[in-house]
Amino acid sequence: MNETYVTVSGNVVGDPVVRATRANVPFVTFRVASNVRRVDFKTGEYIDAGTNFVNVTAFRALGVNLSNSLKKGEPVIVYGRMRINQWVNGDRSGTTVEIDAYNVGHDLTWGVTTFSKVPKPQLNQNDRMADPEVQEAADQLDRNEAMVDVELEDADSDVQETVAAGSR
Repeated sequence: MNETYVTVSGNVVGDPVVRATRANVPFVTFRVASNVRRVDFKTGEYIDAGTNFVNVTAFRALGVNLSNSLKKGEPVIVYGRMRINQWVNGDRSGTTVEIDAYNVGHDLTWGVTTFSKVPKPQLNQNDRMADPEVQEAADQLDRNEAMVDVELEDADSDVQETVAAGSR
């Protein structure tokens, strides 16, 4: 099966919506309106030729960071895998274009932005777990736990070697 990858530039139609899968994987959905502009060769001026609306989905860290970064009306560039879905709902039917986002960023043609690296993506930036010091402490606990696991494995293999040597 061939996959189609696209890059779309446009404006965020509404604030991103945070959701989670049944497996509790965070993801974000939002819509982008992309205006097609063309030159009118008779007048030499640009004219709007229509607007395309695209649904965007971003999973895990990208989705969490998008929820903390994007707002309605902001210009963005989205790169990802395109899907075209045909749907039927009672008397109504239609087609939607969706992008599973791999990369999303502000379109710097229209302004400036500041990049801030986060230790671990957090949905709620006011959550005390988002504090860098708390994150560092949690990381230290994880490292200590991993070291204890390695020490237990080493001790277990030493015991097995001693038992094997004693049975010879």
